Amino acid sequence: MNCEEHILLRKLQNGDSEALDILYLRYASKVRDFALRLLKDQTDAEDITHDVFLRIWECRGRLGEVCSFKGYLFRMTRNAIFNLMKRRQIRYKFRKTTELDVDRPAEVESDAVVSTDELLGMIELTVRNMPEQRRRVFYMSRYENMSYEEIAKTLNISSKTVQYHISNALAELRKLLTSMLFFV
Repeated sequence: MNCEEHILLRKLQNGDSEALDILYLRYASKVRDFALRLLKDQTDAEDITHDVFLRIWECRGRLGEVCSFKGYLFRMTRNAIFNLMKRRQIRYKFRKTTELDVDRPAEVESDAVVSTDELLGMIELTVRNMPEQRRRVFYMSRYENMSYEEIAKTLNISSKTVQYHISNALAELRKLLTSMLFFV
């Protein structure tokens, strides 16, 4: 890390927002280009860029531990991209699981819209509150991509029992979505 960069990080660590502005002007285009290459979506790349620099501001107190700002920036960007891809995968699996038309445009007021993170949190809570066997079967099916036969063999239960648990888990998730429609 060069001397000027070290000084900027010290200023940033002490709460100097101008130091963040300078780092943003210096590195934002590189972060955005890297994210764009992986995500193939301009809006997502810009969101990642803003999120990374917001996170740098929020974690500025730990910048004294950073040996290479470029390396630190790369890891933050990579992690932000991976997190976005994980959320996309979860949304995709959820759409496939529920067989609902989630992409259908809804005519709702913007303050009434449930965020994706809130929805994923509610889904996770619903799954966590399922009976243990149902939860295990559901996770193995949807998150580990195991077939009904593989699950049955692993848990030493019949394929019909696996099917029963998956059916009930999906019914619980449909109930969650139905109850949420009330608030939309």
